[in-house]
Amino acid sequence: MPYSRKTLLLVCLVLCSPGIAAQQLSGPYARQVAEQMARLNSASEHARAGAAEALGFLRAYSAEKSLIDRLDDSSAAVRRQAAMALGWCGSRSAVGPLLDALDDADAITRQGAYVALTNLTGMELPYEAMAPGSQRAAQIRAWRRWWATVRPGRVPQEALQLLEGFRDRPIAGSVTASSTYRGPADVLTDGLIGPGYWQTKNAPFPQWCTLELGGPRTISKVTIHQYGARFVLTDYELATSLDNKTFKAIERRKGRTPVTLVRNFRPRLARYVRLTSYASANPTYPTTLFEIQVDGGTDAQTPSDESVTWRCERGLRALGALGGAGATEAIMRCMGPTPPAVAEYLPMVRAGIRSLGRLQDEAGFSYLLELLDNTYWARYAADALGDFGDRRAIPALIRAYRKYGKRLDGSDPRDLPRDDKMTFPSEDRMLETPYHIAFTLCRLLSDSASDREAVREIAPLIMANLPGDHDTFLLYEPEVAHLLTRHLLELAGLRQQACEHAFELLGQSRRISKPRQPEQWPEFYAGRMATWLPAVCTERQDLQRLIALLSHEDGWVRLNAAKTLAWLGDRRAIEPIANILAQAKSEAEYGYSGTFKDEEYADPAPRWRQGLLRALGLLGAHEHTDLIVRILEDEGSVMEVRHAAAEALADLGNRTAQLALERAARDHPFHSTRVVARDALSIFGKPPGKTGAYDEPALTPASTSGDWGFEAVVFIKGDNNIPNTIGTVEQADRWRQTYVVTDSGPAYRPGRILHILRPAGPDAVARALTRFEDGYVAEPELSWDGRHVVFSYRGQDNPWWHVYRINVDGSGLKQLTHGPYHGVGPSYLPDGRIVFASSRAGIRDEYHGYPCTSLHVMNPDGTDIHAIATNIGRDTEPAVLLDGRIVFSRLEVFYSRNKTELTLHAANPDGTRDMVLYGPERRVFWRDLDHGPRTPADGQEAPLTHRVLRMTQPQPMPDGQNIVVVTQAGLALVGPSRYTEQIITPDYKSRSYTTPFPLPDGRIMCASTLKTPDRDKVDLGLYVFDPKTKKLELLYNDPCAADFEARPIFARSRPPILASRERHQGYSGHFVCASVFTTQEKNVAARGRYIRLIEGVPVFARHSTQTNEHEVWKNHGGTFARVLGTAPLAPDGSFFIEVPADRLLQFQVLDSDRRVLGNQLTWMYTRADETKSCVGCHEIPNTAPPSPGAPGPMAMRLGPVDFLPKGDEFRYRAKAWFKGSLPPEIEHRTRTVRAVNLLAR
Repeated sequence: MPYSRKTLLLVCLVLCSPGIAAQQLSGPYARQVAEQMARLNSASEHARAGAAEALGFLRAYSAEKSLIDRLDDSSAAVRRQAAMALGWCGSRSAVGPLLDALDDADAITRQGAYVALTNLTGMELPYEAMAPGSQRAAQIRAWRRWWATVRPGRVPQEALQLLEGFRDRPIAGSVTASSTYRGPADVLTDGLIGPGYWQTKNAPFPQWCTLELGGPRTISKVTIHQYGARFVLTDYELATSLDNKTFKAIERRKGRTPVTLVRNFRPRLARYVRLTSYASANPTYPTTLFEIQVDGGTDAQTPSDESVTWRCERGLRALGALGGAGATEAIMRCMGPTPPAVAEYLPMVRAGIRSLGRLQDEAGFSYLLELLDNTYWARYAADALGDFGDRRAIPALIRAYRKYGKRLDGSDPRDLPRDDKMTFPSEDRMLETPYHIAFTLCRLLSDSASDREAVREIAPLIMANLPGDHDTFLLYEPEVAHLLTRHLLELAGLRQQACEHAFELLGQSRRISKPRQPEQWPEFYAGRMATWLPAVCTERQDLQRLIALLSHEDGWVRLNAAKTLAWLGDRRAIEPIANILAQAKSEAEYGYSGTFKDEEYADPAPRWRQGLLRALGLLGAHEHTDLIVRILEDEGSVMEVRHAAAEALADLGNRTAQLALERAARDHPFHSTRVVARDALSIFGKPPGKTGAYDEPALTPASTSGDWGFEAVVFIKGDNNIPNTIGTVEQADRWRQTYVVTDSGPAYRPGRILHILRPAGPDAVARALTRFEDGYVAEPELSWDGRHVVFSYRGQDNPWWHVYRINVDGSGLKQLTHGPYHGVGPSYLPDGRIVFASSRAGIRDEYHGYPCTSLHVMNPDGTDIHAIATNIGRDTEPAVLLDGRIVFSRLEVFYSRNKTELTLHAANPDGTRDMVLYGPERRVFWRDLDHGPRTPADGQEAPLTHRVLRMTQPQPMPDGQNIVVVTQAGLALVGPSRYTEQIITPDYKSRSYTTPFPLPDGRIMCASTLKTPDRDKVDLGLYVFDPKTKKLELLYNDPCAADFEARPIFARSRPPILASRERHQGYSGHFVCASVFTTQEKNVAARGRYIRLIEGVPVFARHSTQTNEHEVWKNHGGTFARVLGTAPLAPDGSFFIEVPADRLLQFQVLDSDRRVLGNQLTWMYTRADETKSCVGCHEIPNTAPPSPGAPGPMAMRLGPVDFLPKGDEFRYRAKAWFKGSLPPEIEHRTRTVRAVNLLAR
């Protein structure tokens, strides 16, 4: 049976407690390894499999023998994990057992053993785990024959051969240049690919550099190593000369170039080689180059640069795993005195550095110490020194910490690797280099006087480098930063002094007096000082001071005091915490804010009640279960507080708690809270039960189109000065045309009153249809028979948007949705029900913290509201296609702001078969056209996934082939292919178009205004636009108001009612992929070995609102990730897995060493009992699936691999600060520096 969530947390808390830390001097890493090795002997197969997986994440070389033993486990799940882990933890000793595992009864174990062998040995001998037995036997014999040739204590010759070709020295000489901003230009021929580079800045094109070769030479190849994708040449000339006066072009080429630009040509005699830049991806910097290599002879025998680096990486890793005489020297010879630091060489060099740590030779030790002075490679050298295990490295590591750690004031050091330097303050994260140094110090330091003195010298800096809580996801379990910081401060004898310093700055008296010569501790504001408490406050004598801090004026202090009390485990804290909670007001009792872009609630931020609730759960406050249940079910409590109550009940797990969780799993209005309840019930061994009553809607007979001519139009009147975009036109423009973040929603085009125009024409008088005293209306749609209008309304001071219905004659107004939840964008389904977007998702977007909206469906009377989609941004503006599917815009956010874009989706009315109709493949088109209003920060917004795609307000055209959407270029038709679009408003640069509604004759009713930067001169009126003639005919315009969202009143034909399966009660769904090798990414096809599934646990809490001192948009929480599973791909590249339903999921294709090759930078989900399939990984869209007679994916023959949560998953903070891109180094650091429950490597 899986471990319970509370059991796992308690184990972690006990292992990081000061008493054990003082007794077990091996540090937190060794303790985690020991814990997982003990779990390998558990009676639970889930625990054993989880332990083997965790040891792999830890790269625990000391666990090799235990993992080998588990290759004989009775459970196939355990054998699979053990085989995979040995690929990262094994050595020569593991090769034989893995060869035996190639004949395991379980095909997935066989495939995992094969991938592990390739990773350890560097060999790529053929093997197919699902081939017939005789074929496998022959392949196993080939592997054994090769292994028999590897002599004990000797380096495998094949590993050395893999290193060949990397350090061939190119022809090089002096360099001259047109200008230099960074340099000097001579770095271009120093033989090193980084860290130095030559750059020109703000210089007119063309810019050039000329290499003098030292005399006439025959050359045939030039390799240009550029700094990165954002600085590449886009128009260049390569030329040669014998006299430096007359140059003969090798080529002149326009177009974006690869980072490593390799040009082969016929051999020619040259003394000078000139590279001239005529244009670059970033015009501010005409040239940014690491190195230019000039080679002679022919290229017939030289493999590509990529294949050379991959071969070399395999060889370097094999030398570290297998060892042998001369292995260290071979590695150092390959990498050179200063390893290259350009992107394509990074994995190779990291493999070499790690191998030097494993080999533990004196020469490698000296090499690693020297790398501590290299700003880029110091972090990896520090990690390798931890594997080396030599305490002589301690003084050098202490010096390096001073150099690379944050300063006492929290500012970044001068020496910072370029890929660890964000443009925003890094208070909420630990820098990578000091993290790895601290990690290694915890592995090397002992309880000696000299070691204590050494670490005392940097103790204040260690505290300055502890990450804070601001602008991030608040967690209630120890993270790796806490473990490392606590251990080092305990070892220095200064943990309690750091604790006293924090208490004193937070207004509490010292319990222990200051020493005569106190350390110079950092001094930060109260909220940041409070984050010290969970790391260094470990003594129960501090209980009363912590309880006192629960009433501190700063909510951050209250949250951290509650977290610290929970970790102390002293039950004396229960009653004070419960008393405070019982007397505290709910968030709704503070009132609401009606101001657009404010948080809905007017309560103080951050919301500290969530911390106290989590503390009660972790402290085992069973006597207060009823209090927690009341808060869970209280609609006056904000979503993060109700979510925390569910988490606390899951921690308690008593009978009353489980009954409350059963109710929550079935009926709770927030989907995110239902997920907590269902996970907890699953771990408790209970089926989650039904997810809600299913009310069969009363279907209305289908109407016919008849005479579609209309005499009347329903529309909205409002203020032309749209109230929800002031100050942020780069996010939602002033013409109600497009938007790109959640801030201005959930209804992006608010008006004041619904009107009816009868008869429809410029001279008609509009009559008010709604008569609200104040507030706003939005997004009207008519029923199929044209008798009813559904729309959204919110009050002036009450922020909640709700769905209403009214008859077209103004009678029968009825509110359909209620409560502190948004309901916007209603539209009638063919069966009479209503689809709309609601904040009942119960999550916040990870960029700015506003409530997300996802698609929901309800009966015509507002009953049976249930979610049909999962999203971490916004699902908006649903409409019904002519085939009965729902079409809608989806605002996608990923890893905080790696992706911020609106794409076009479609799904069945039950939410199944969700798919992208248009967007990602056409980013370049829209970026080149016009990505929207320019801003002062526009230079930061170059990435294609950041605010470029703005597909809004989709409506089906009567031809059934195209969909009209609103874009930054006005109206466009998209479809039927994902590559096809047609901008139909040629005057889009001067005129805005919005709220389109196609008429049966192909014309489009819309609103339009001339574009003007002056908000007072915007004048939206109603028009009919003809896409064929481009004629824009005025329908109605009140110059004193904005007129928009026009909908003609007439009976429409109902699309077909798609058969919805009975409401599904299942906990899981399935994903099947025919082959990840069907891809546009060549590395995936060549080197993909594993599939990994990550669940993005979404943001629930908002810590900055209008009620505190920070900007309301400073809520870049990012996603909290947990790895649900890793499995070897089937030999044909397919996979078949079972996953939890209705979760945010991300797939990654990994190589044999777990490096990400294919990163699916989007969230996917499956509905309960749904099986989703795809052709490949980033395959070309519209690729046809295999024909019915073709063989199915191999993975489906084996049944689905279980990727359901067990409670002990590896967890980490997935927030990445980069806009529009996710460099591999940044993605990698989230699973190391930002790890939570494992010191992963």
